[in-house]
Amino acid sequence: MRTSARWTVVTSGALGVGVAMAYRTTQENSILGNADRLLVEIVVWWLAWAIAIACLTRTTARAAAVLLLLGALALRLAAITAVVPLSDDLYRYAWDGQVQAAGISPYRYPPTAPELAYLRTDWLFPDAQGCAEQGRGPGCTRINREDVRTIYPPVAQAWFLLGHSLGASEQRDLGWELLALAADLATAGLLWRLLASRGRDPRWVAVYAWSPLSVLEAVQNGHVDGLATFFVVLAVALAGRRPGWSGAALGAATMIKLYPALLLPVLLSRRPLRVVSAFAAVCVLSYLPHVLASGWDVLGFLPGYVQEEDYTSGDRYLLLRPLGLVGRRATAVALVVGLAVLVVVLRRLRTARPEDNALLLLGSALLLATPVQPWYGLPLAALAALAARPAWLAVPAAAYPAFFAVVPDGPSVEAFRIGSAAFAAALGIVVLASRWPAVRGTHSPKGRAAALPDPPVRTGPSVRVEKD
Repeated sequence: MRTSARWTVVTSGALGVGVAMAYRTTQENSILGNADRLLVEIVVWWLAWAIAIACLTRTTARAAAVLLLLGALALRLAAITAVVPLSDDLYRYAWDGQVQAAGISPYRYPPTAPELAYLRTDWLFPDAQGCAEQGRGPGCTRINREDVRTIYPPVAQAWFLLGHSLGASEQRDLGWELLALAADLATAGLLWRLLASRGRDPRWVAVYAWSPLSVLEAVQNGHVDGLATFFVVLAVALAGRRPGWSGAALGAATMIKLYPALLLPVLLSRRPLRVVSAFAAVCVLSYLPHVLASGWDVLGFLPGYVQEEDYTSGDRYLLLRPLGLVGRRATAVALVVGLAVLVVVLRRLRTARPEDNALLLLGSALLLATPVQPWYGLPLAALAALAARPAWLAVPAAAYPAFFAVVPDGPSVEAFRIGSAAFAAALGIVVLASRWPAVRGTHSPKGRAAALPDPPVRTGPSVRVEKD
C-alpha cells in the first residue's frame, strides 16, 4: 500500500470515530444527568479530529477533497437531533422570532410577561406532564432566563424572525438546527472559496468543518454565533481590499453577537475612516428602530449577563486566578495584556495577513476572558482554517471541561480550577505551535511538501509580498 493510501485510511478511521461520537451526543438527550458521558465523548472526538487533520495533509488532493466533503456531511447528519443536548439558547431564538412575528418588539417584555401569555406554545411552555418529563415543576419553560428581556442584537433578531417565518419552529429543535446548518455550510463554502482563490490548499476547510466545535455548536445546538462567523470571515477576507464592505460585514457580525467588534482594528490597514463609518452605520441603523420603539430596554439582559459571568467583579479570569489575581487587579492585568496585544496587531497591520492578526486578537481575548461557553470560539475556528493554524482550536476546546463543570452544578471553586487548567493547557499548545510557521500547502501524492505561496498582499499604492 502506498504511503498516501495509508494516510487516507488513517484519516478515514479518525473521521469515523468523530462521526460515531457525533451520533453518541444525540443519544444523551441532555447535559443534565449525562455530563460525564458527554464530556468523554467530546474529548474523544477532539482527539480524533486532531489525528484526522494531521493525516489529511498527507493524503492526495483528490482523496482529501472526497474525505472533506463526505466527512463534513456525515458529521452533521450524525449530530442533528430532535432534542438539543447541550444548550437551550435556540428556544430563546424561537421565542424572539415568534414575538416579532406578532408585531411586538423582542426587547419590550420578558417571556413570562402576562402581555405575552397568548403567544405561549406547548413546545416552549410545556404542560405539567411535559415539565415532569424534564424533571421540572409545573409552569416551566424551555426558555432560559425567562424573567429577563432578550440580550440578542438586531441582526440576530432579524435571523430569528426569518427562521420563524420559514417555519423552523414548526419542526421545533430540528427546524432551528436546519436553519443553523444553512449558515454553517455557507461559512464552510466561503472558506473553501477563499483558500482556493488565494492559492492555498482548500483542504484546510477541514479544520473548521470537521471540528466538534462547528458540528456541536453551529449545527446541533444551533447557536447564532455560527451566522456571526460567516460575517467575520467575510469581513476579514475583504480587509484591505474593500474597506467599506469589510466594515459593514463586521458590523453585521457585531449585531449578531457583540464580541466580533473586537476585530475592528484588524480591518484598519487601508482607509480606516471608511471602515469605521461603514461599521458604525450598520450598528446604528440596526438598533435605531428598536431604540425608537423600546428605548434603552434594547440592552436587555446584557448588563446582568456581564455581572452574572463575574466580569464586573474581576473574578472571571481563569488564567489569572492561579496567580492570585482576582478582582480589580485581575481586571487591570487583563486590560494591560489586551492593550499590549492590540499594539502588536496595529504594528503589523501592513505586514501580516488579516486572518493572522484576527486570530491573535480574538484568540488572546478568549484566553484573557476565558468564557466557558465553547460557541464563542466559532469565529476563531473559521479564522484558524483560513490561516491554516489549527492549534488555535485548543482555546475553544478548553472551554468544554469548564462548561461541563459549571452547567450541572453551577459555579464552584472546583469548576474554576478545572477551567484554569484547561485554558492553561490551551495556552501552552498555542505557544508551542507558534514556534512553527503556518503550513501554506499540503503534501503531494508523492509525499513531498507542495507549499503554495500566498499571493501578494495589496496595502495601498505599493504591493508587498508577505513572508512566512
